[in-house]
Amino acid sequence: MSITRKMILGYIILIFIPVLGFGYHYYTQTYGNLTRQFVESRQKILEQAYANMKSDFIRIQSVQRLLQYNPYVTDYLDGVYQTDADSVYALIRYIRPLYTQSLFANPEIESIVIYKMKNRVLPVTDLFRDQSLLNAQIEEKVEHLKPGKGLWIREEPEAAKPDLIYYQHIYNTQFTERIGLLEIRIRNSLIGNFYAAAGVEGNWHAFLLSPDGRPLNEGEAASALDEQTLHRLGQDDSAFFINRKSIVNGINIDELNVRVVVAGRAGEVFYSIKQRELILVTLIVLLLVGLSVAYYAMASTITKRILRLARFMRTLNNDNLRQHIIKPDKLDEKDEIGFLTATYNSMVQRVDELINNAHRAELRNKEAAYMVLQAQIKPHFLYNTLETIRMVAESNNDREAADISFWFGKLMRYSLSSKQDVTTLERELEMITFYLKIHKMRLQARLTYEIDVSVEAKHIACPRFILQPIVENSIVHGASAVLRPVHVRLQVEETPEEIRIRIEDNGPGIALDKLLAIQNQITNGSELRSEGEESRGIGIYNVSERIKSFFRGTSRLNLESRQGEGTCVTIIIDKGEAKNESIDRG
Repeated sequence: MSITRKMILGYIILIFIPVLGFGYHYYTQTYGNLTRQFVESRQKILEQAYANMKSDFIRIQSVQRLLQYNPYVTDYLDGVYQTDADSVYALIRYIRPLYTQSLFANPEIESIVIYKMKNRVLPVTDLFRDQSLLNAQIEEKVEHLKPGKGLWIREEPEAAKPDLIYYQHIYNTQFTERIGLLEIRIRNSLIGNFYAAAGVEGNWHAFLLSPDGRPLNEGEAASALDEQTLHRLGQDDSAFFINRKSIVNGINIDELNVRVVVAGRAGEVFYSIKQRELILVTLIVLLLVGLSVAYYAMASTITKRILRLARFMRTLNNDNLRQHIIKPDKLDEKDEIGFLTATYNSMVQRVDELINNAHRAELRNKEAAYMVLQAQIKPHFLYNTLETIRMVAESNNDREAADISFWFGKLMRYSLSSKQDVTTLERELEMITFYLKIHKMRLQARLTYEIDVSVEAKHIACPRFILQPIVENSIVHGASAVLRPVHVRLQVEETPEEIRIRIEDNGPGIALDKLLAIQNQITNGSELRSEGEESRGIGIYNVSERIKSFFRGTSRLNLESRQGEGTCVTIIIDKGEAKNESIDRG
């Protein structure tokens, strides 16, 4: 998968999908909280409307108490008045004003009628009626009413705004006998006011449900509610609920033995809110799409340059190390990709140089191998020549010439023939002996030497030529620099912790400033600036570094000297790090 597709996929997985998911979750949570708060507020309004209607019920029911405790009404219904004239007088003088006052105080009341239960009571058509005119079903329902209890009846049970009728008995003054049945007819404005207070207007509809949850007017309910909501109304008696299509609030009206449901379509109720939310969601989606396009364009400008560089790198091989060509208008870019391209060009150039250098080095190695092959003939010729000189000297009884030829041949064979840089201390001491004998032959009485070895030198491994440069310094800067005899002493001894090789002479010594310079070079590796002691300092410094590198640990070289008295060089070998191993003696 290309880097561009990876960036797009990463953008979709890490940004696009999470943003949409979070937006959708946030929208649903916000919408859910908003709708729930809305439904709860409407439920409180519905409960307040019902509380107001209950107070209206109580106010209307108080008419019965007003009539019950009026002596003229009870006397009239109980047949106390003996003549019609007395009855008419009481009716006009005391009872009818009471009726008028009740109707005026309760505008919802359409009519007030009392059904008399005694025959001797004078009937008045609009106020008092004979009990025989009462509906038999109503009479059966009110038969079992207890004193102080009334009955509310819906005149049209299936109507959404039915007229209401209230029935309650009126008793004699001793409450021992029923003397009348009060009927109060209520206009449907009472239910209408309740609906208005509950917010039933516009897109909201009110329905009456039976105690078992069945709509009393199924046709009207079916036209306003979907089947899912109707089914839930029959199964769920919760105060309110909301689904994707409907918002439903309900409350039980115990006086009428019904449940009032106020419902509205969610889409119509939240139409304006949904319109604004739709616009907001559209803007977010458009913004996200715009940002995605901008991100893709920006990513493309970055990845295209990387892809071009990657395609170019795939074409490279040992025979094709050309630099990546950048357009002239892009050469001055200082961004990371430009830096990467410039670094890549430098790397390719360097690799090309290294390959060429390696090729040239390979040619030089082949040439050097050829030269080494040629040079192998020269040492053998030199050894044979020295051996011939020694044999001729011995045949002529020239012992000194024979010895010098023998010693020099050993030194040359030791110098040129060994294939490795490691030898034993025994062989190193042997070569020093030959070296001193040659110089003794040259300097005669001006040079004396002494070699004292008290260790098993053949078991101690060491680098080659760690003693020869020091002995050479004692002869060149000691015996050759003065006319008096110089004695060189080489002593090898050991302790439980270390081996000490001590080389000392009684030559002219080293001046103090030069001695400090050489000691500083040995200790710190600093550059020796004194030209007079440069060769001595470099030789001792090289020996010191070889000792430290080979023996490691606390192995070191110490230099001591006093001007006019001589010089002493001590090589200290840490026995814990010394290498005891077999060495090629060839």
